[in-house]
Amino acid sequence: MTSGNDSYADKQLKAQASALLNSLAPAGWLVAAEQPARNGAVRVTSPDSETRSIDVIPCDGLRPRDVVGLPDPTRPTVVAATWLSPRTRELLAVRQIGYVDLSGNVYLSIDRPGLAIRAQGAQRNPSPEPVQGPNLRGPRAWALQRTLAEVLPPYGVTELAAAIKADAGYVSRLVGALSDELLIGRVGRGPIDKVDWEPLLRQMTSTYSLLNSNATTGWIASAGPEQFLKDVATQSEAGFAITGSFAAAELTSVAPPEIAVVFVEDPELLASLTNLRPARNGGNVVTARPYDDLVFDRTWTRNGMTFASPAQVAVDCLTGPGRLPAQGEAMVEWLRTNAPTWQADSLTEQPGLP
Repeated sequence: MTSGNDSYADKQLKAQASALLNSLAPAGWLVAAEQPARNGAVRVTSPDSETRSIDVIPCDGLRPRDVVGLPDPTRPTVVAATWLSPRTRELLAVRQIGYVDLSGNVYLSIDRPGLAIRAQGAQRNPSPEPVQGPNLRGPRAWALQRTLAEVLPPYGVTELAAAIKADAGYVSRLVGALSDELLIGRVGRGPIDKVDWEPLLRQMTSTYSLLNSNATTGWIASAGPEQFLKDVATQSEAGFAITGSFAAAELTSVAPPEIAVVFVEDPELLASLTNLRPARNGGNVVTARPYDDLVFDRTWTRNGMTFASPAQVAVDCLTGPGRLPAQGEAMVEWLRTNAPTWQADSLTEQPGLP
């Protein structure tokens, strides 16, 4: 991998990437442009003066599919960009190619001298450009992604469109976009035969938020959230599904949950049935009128209580406030360990209970 003749913008990008690497290097280490300059390479110098040259390649706008086409590096290499998506960074790391983006996402690992730098910056593009092609935002796009994660392939576009009640042409365009992100696999225009469910779920977190995507309201349950959930289980009039930390606690070892989060079709009815009081600030119950009715699909029941699907709980926790993201990571680990038991064998079947 070589950089060739760089534009002024590329030279600036390399200089900023070099400065960021140097600022993150351990005490006593130095990362600086090679002298004399050689195609924008940087030289790493350890505290005992051992050195290593690293190629810095400007790749603004690099997408997951582009990573596959990069030549194998013959020497330590770092890709520099204004911003790199989580999926792009993941694929670069798999290929042992380092990266630096100006939002602060950094990965560099060399063996001589031994140096590893990791840092996390923006998970969403701070300066998004107008979307070219299909947009992965919106309820139907979200429903498609969750369905793909929760149902084992193979299946075709027409089947998927029927399952999520969407236009087949629209679904075909979304499938193409997800294929470009290397989140799903298919041969030509044939059936989808592979789904990489974990990065797909993480992709969903870039366009969805538990509190912002759903219509949420805070409440106070005088007897506490645990008793509230027991009361909810007795109310057949209100369709509901529990998510958040109380759902995660059923499957993983997480910190004791404090706030009950419930998807419900009619929050006011549920509040009336369970004697909830509106909370001006805080509260110990959150009701969520769902972004999409798919949250009521593939639910599971334990001790009379109905919970959202494990994948839904994971995404909700990952995008929630406070301790929820850490609980979301615990849920992802549970999904990883227990796959494919939580996934359905077909679009018309329910998965086995967790």
